[in-house]
Amino acid sequence: MNNTESLEETARYVRLILPLMTKHAIPITPKNYTTWYCYVSGKNKELQETIDSNIEKKEKFSKKTNEMLYQRFFVEQYENTLNVIRKNLQETLLSILRELAEISGQTEIFESSTLKCVDKLSENMSVKEIRNVLDEVIIATRSIRRSGESTQQRLKETKEDMQVLQKEFEQAKSELLVDFLTGIMNRKGFYETLEKSVSKTTGHLSLLIVDIDHFKKFNDMHGHIVGDEILRFMAKNMQKSVRGSDFTARIGGEEFAVILPETPLLGATTVAETLRVSFAQLKLEKKAKSESLGTITVSVGVAQYQPGESLENLINRADKALYFAKNSGRNRVATESDVTNQDQ
Repeated sequence: MNNTESLEETARYVRLILPLMTKHAIPITPKNYTTWYCYVSGKNKELQETIDSNIEKKEKFSKKTNEMLYQRFFVEQYENTLNVIRKNLQETLLSILRELAEISGQTEIFESSTLKCVDKLSENMSVKEIRNVLDEVIIATRSIRRSGESTQQRLKETKEDMQVLQKEFEQAKSELLVDFLTGIMNRKGFYETLEKSVSKTTGHLSLLIVDIDHFKKFNDMHGHIVGDEILRFMAKNMQKSVRGSDFTARIGGEEFAVILPETPLLGATTVAETLRVSFAQLKLEKKAKSESLGTITVSVGVAQYQPGESLENLINRADKALYFAKNSGRNRVATESDVTNQDQ
């Protein structure tokens, strides 16, 4: 969904999406919803042609077909972008070598470092690793004393090309790691950020998993357009409620996560309780009609990272605490300690 689209456009698309998905027996999941939103909005002609072809051939939209459509048009698309940029980067680095061959007395040292960077550009490198290569080349370029006006101009142009490529990588990374609906990190971004935060922590780190209570019932009652607005509202307010050093992410349909670096379990529980109370006190209404939507409550699970444990183990403990909170009546905060005490 594009942030520039009006509410009227979004409403029109949703009125088309849901009957289509129902007609073809397609489950309304975030991935399938994304695929069919792009289909009805007409933003991807190739996707439209593919789906139209399936419909014309009367092929069923099986789970495998739905996953294939999402992977092809929303995952592989970004991977292909990265591959093109990686190829352009290799060509730019080789161009640097040719230009530096004209600089006497310094080519050998710089040629060695640049060839090393070219060799590092393997097909399976992550965006982070490629950015590191870019940084190495830019640092090495600055270390050379340019000789000759024409050579200096060519090196300046090459450096500008490198900076453009770096910006393209940042854009590609952003599109891969950001949730299209809320504008905060998606599940992939969450995992990468959690891994990086754990590797950097010098003390405590805690994780909150936040789930909107009875959200499916709310969606069924008020519709998906209002439901989407609630998800955006939740994301925006969670970001406002945490520190600048904390991270928020949407990791499922109505499930969010908050990473709290340098925060022990007790401090994280306080943050979770603040979030819970702030949402429970809000009275929601439709702006256009001033129609009351009632209140939205959340349940929160809290866990603290233990040195040496896997990320899956940390997330699993926070999940268990979340289910403890839900099973205890919802609109509650529960910690891993609550789960442990129950098991004893």
